[in-house]
Amino acid sequence: MWIRIPGKNSTLLVPAAILALAVLTGVPALAKDQVGQETQAPAPAPGPAITTPEPEISFNGKVFCSLKRLVDLPFRAVITSVLVSSGESVAPGQALARFRLAPEAVLQIQQRLSPAQISDTEVKLAETQRNLDAAAAKQQELAKLADKKLASPQSLEQANHDLEQLTRERSELQSSLRQLRLSAHDDLAVLKSQLGDGMKSGEVPREGVLRAPIGGYVIWVQPELREGALLEPTPGVFQVGVMNPMMVRAQAFEIEALQIKIGETAEIALESLPGRKFQGQVSRVSWSSLTPGLEQPAYYEVELKVANPDLELKDGLKAQIIFHKAQ
Repeated sequence: MWIRIPGKNSTLLVPAAILALAVLTGVPALAKDQVGQETQAPAPAPGPAITTPEPEISFNGKVFCSLKRLVDLPFRAVITSVLVSSGESVAPGQALARFRLAPEAVLQIQQRLSPAQISDTEVKLAETQRNLDAAAAKQQELAKLADKKLASPQSLEQANHDLEQLTRERSELQSSLRQLRLSAHDDLAVLKSQLGDGMKSGEVPREGVLRAPIGGYVIWVQPELREGALLEPTPGVFQVGVMNPMMVRAQAFEIEALQIKIGETAEIALESLPGRKFQGQVSRVSWSSLTPGLEQPAYYEVELKVANPDLELKDGLKAQIIFHKAQ
């Protein structure tokens, strides 16, 4: 079947099947002008370019002090004064609190300063030395008598055996005494650090001072630490931390962790500080998975260093870490 297509000055006959195929497939229809030349419909104009957004790596983490040290209360004591509070800046060695030792704590320290083991060992060593001197004199006398055939060889042999045994015993006691005295010296150094420089050998000061081990900020104080409180030996009554820079630690899934390099920068956002953005630099990426089990997904620890000159970041805040990766 043929279909007539009227033109300006002529009529074009086109098979119906070809015309239907052109309509269904969207192929531009061909037409002939009045001189018989084939022409094609113009192509549509190109639209605006489509851009692909930059890929991102994002996961959650937590803010920590870059360095943190604890201050312990080493003895049962009454707190006489608390000199600092949370948020204050402290220098190394600065006094944080003062305390007065409980009577039983004084007794314990006196026993540590004069260990009973040292006294017992000194007594045993002196007795062994007396026995050794007597055995040496006896051995020399028997040796002279044996030369004159006035003493049996068996008695001289027994004297030599006793002398050797006492010599070994004296050597062991001397070694043990040196170790005990060294331990006592080290213990005295510990007591001096716990009670202050006023601590002297054989003397127990009734009061002590808790001092800052590093420079930084007091980030936590034991709630029960107050003037007049009687406390048992307590670890971590103060926490002193370095707050500039801070650290952000996170656990990244294996696909993300493999794309993160040391020295790379990331954007740090915090829910508690909406609108504020911080820049962090990757300082560590673990090479060992935190979840080694075969049936568990692999996560790696990532650590970033973040400048905190205005102390806006606090220890324990939750953070979102965003890496803008080039496509």
